[in-house]
Amino acid sequence: MVILDVWMENMTGLELQSKLLRQSPKTRVIIMTGRNDPGVKQTAMKMGASAYLVKPFGDLEFINAVRAALSAHM
Repeated sequence: MVILDVWMENMTGLELQSKLLRQSPKTRVIIMTGRNDPGVKQTAMKMGASAYLVKPFGDLEFINAVRAALSAHM
């Protein structure tokens, strides 16, 4: 499992998600962002993200996303 921010220094979280899933298709990805962008969310989910969280998000929302991602592919 990996948790990625959409906006990172050298590449976007979506670019890294794409690379990770090509190399390790079973990797579960949760995307987080401070910008609620429906287009980015749609792209991330189509690429296989388990969840898309908009900051600030609560602890329970995060824990539930992690649990769902892990239990969906065990």
